[in-house]
Amino acid sequence: MYAQNMPEEDLKNHIAHDFFKGLDMSTMGKIDFCVSYRAKTLFQAIHFLWAEAKRGNKADIVESFVQLILTIGKERTFENELPPLFLGAFDCEKIAFIPYYEIMDIFSQNDFNWNVAPSDHSTKEFRQLYAKSKDILESKKLQFDFEHDSKELREFIRENFTLENEHVHRIQITKNNFTNVYQKWLLSVKDSISIDWNLAKSSGILDADFYLADLLSIENQSLLDKLFVVLRKTHYEFNKIITFMGSEQKDTATFRDNQKAHNEFWNLYERPPKEIYWDYIIDRRDLLVPSDIRERKGAFFTPQVWVQKAQEYLVKALGEDWQSEYIVWDCAAGTGNLFANLTEPRNFYASTLDKADVEIMKELAKNQHLPLLERHIFQFDFLNDCFFDKPCEKHKDKLDSTCRNCQNSKLPKKLQEILKDKEKRKKLIIFINPPYAEAASTKTITQTTNNKINVSNQTFVSEQYGKKYKKSTRELFVQFFIRTYLEIPHCILASFSKLKYLNASNFIEFRELFKAEFKGGFIVPADTFDNVKGQFPIGFLVWDLSKNGKQ
Repeated sequence: MYAQNMPEEDLKNHIAHDFFKGLDMSTMGKIDFCVSYRAKTLFQAIHFLWAEAKRGNKADIVESFVQLILTIGKERTFENELPPLFLGAFDCEKIAFIPYYEIMDIFSQNDFNWNVAPSDHSTKEFRQLYAKSKDILESKKLQFDFEHDSKELREFIRENFTLENEHVHRIQITKNNFTNVYQKWLLSVKDSISIDWNLAKSSGILDADFYLADLLSIENQSLLDKLFVVLRKTHYEFNKIITFMGSEQKDTATFRDNQKAHNEFWNLYERPPKEIYWDYIIDRRDLLVPSDIRERKGAFFTPQVWVQKAQEYLVKALGEDWQSEYIVWDCAAGTGNLFANLTEPRNFYASTLDKADVEIMKELAKNQHLPLLERHIFQFDFLNDCFFDKPCEKHKDKLDSTCRNCQNSKLPKKLQEILKDKEKRKKLIIFINPPYAEAASTKTITQTTNNKINVSNQTFVSEQYGKKYKKSTRELFVQFFIRTYLEIPHCILASFSKLKYLNASNFIEFRELFKAEFKGGFIVPADTFDNVKGQFPIGFLVWDLSKNGKQ
C-alpha cells in the first residue's frame, strides 16, 4: 500500500492521516509514533498507542517490538505518562498491536540493564529481551496488512481507541516517580482536602503525609502503623491519642468537593505501588518535605555510602569499640539513617523536630530495621528546647509535671544525667547531619532568594549567643556547633556540614572561640546528597571538644 522506498517520516504521516485521523499524534521522547486523546478537561493525555516505525517491508515485527520496549524501559516513560492501551510496530506493509498489559511485567525486572542503545540489536540485553518476549509477542500480537486488511484495521481502531475501553491503564508508581506524582497531587488534590494547612504545619503535619496516606493506606492494613495519616475511603484520620478512659481518639479531615478531585486524580495512577517499593517510599518521606521546611529541619538524607564512610572515620578517631564505649546522640536525626548498620542500640539516642519522623523511627526500631530503642527516640528542637528539667521555686527539687512554671525537658532522664556530668560527656558523641539553611540579611533579601528569612535568626541559640558569635549564627549548622560547644562541653562532635566555618570571613569570631582538637574526616561533593543543590564541598569532620587543638 505504501512505497517501499518511502522515508520513515513520510510513512508515519501517511499512516496517521489514513487510519488515525481525529486523534492526537504528538511525539513523546524517543518513541516513534504516539496516538493519544487530549482534552482541556484532562490534565494528562490518554494514550492509545506507542509504536515503533520502520521503513521498507523487511522489518522483523518482534525485533521492532523489542526495540520499542527497550526505548520505553530506558526512558521509564510509563512512570510519568499513562501507559497506552497497545504497543505497536509497523513498516510500509503491515502493522501489529499487542495489549500493553501483556508485557508490562517486563519493565519490573530488577536485574536488567536498560541503559543500552535500543536500536543496537546486537547487544546482550537486546538478545535477552528478545528471547524473553518472543513467545508472548508472537502469540498475542494482532497483525494487519495495510492493503488487504484496511477495513478490519479501521474497525479495530474504532472499537479500541476510545475512552470507553475498560482496559485503559493507570500509571505505575515506583520509587523513581513517586515524587513527581506528589507534585501533581499538590496541584490537583491538596486544596480539596478540608484542613487548615498552616495550622496543620505548626502541629508537625505535612501535606506529604496525606499523599502517603493516599498512596499506601488503601487496602494495606500492614502499612497503617507506619503512616502518620491514614485514608479511610471518604476521610483521613491522624493524630491518634489514647484518652484517659483508654479509648482511641483521632482528628479527621474530609473533602470540600465531595471527593471529586481526589477520585479523578487516583483514576490515573495505580495504587498501591508494588510491595517492593513500600519501605523505600516510607523511608524517603524526606523527599516530599518542602525545601524550606527540609532545610530548617535538616532533612538532608545522607547517602549510605557517606554514612558508612563516616562510621569508618569514627573507628579511626575513637577505636574499634567506639559503639560500646560511647553514647551516641543524633539530635537532627530525620528518620535515623546515620544509625544504619550499627549494633549497640542501648547506647544510641535519636531526636528530631518532626513528630511524623519520630513515629517512623519508632516503627523502624520496633521492626528491627533501626538499631534504636523506642524509648531513646523523641521529638526535640535542639536550637530551642531546654536540656534539663527545672522545678519552680514552689516545688524546689521535685518536678511537678502539672505545674506551668516547672521546666520539663523532652530529653530522656538518662541522657540528661549524661549531659550534666563532665566525665560522662567525654564519652558522648553528637553524631549529626544538621540543616544547611542560612538566614537572610537585608542584602540577600534584595539581591537573591537563596537565603531564608527568619530561618535561623529567631532561635534560642541565635538570641543567646548571636552578639558573641556575630554573623556565623546565620548558619543553622553553626548554631548546632555553638550550643554543643558551650552547653555540652568535653563531648565529641562528629558532623556533616558545609566548610565555611573553617575559612570564611563571616566565621572569624567562631574560629576564635571554637577551640577543639581535629580527629579526622573527609570531604565529598554536595551534589552527591540528593536534596542539596549547588556545587560546594560537604565535610564530615570529627572534633574532640575536651581538648584545645590547633585548627
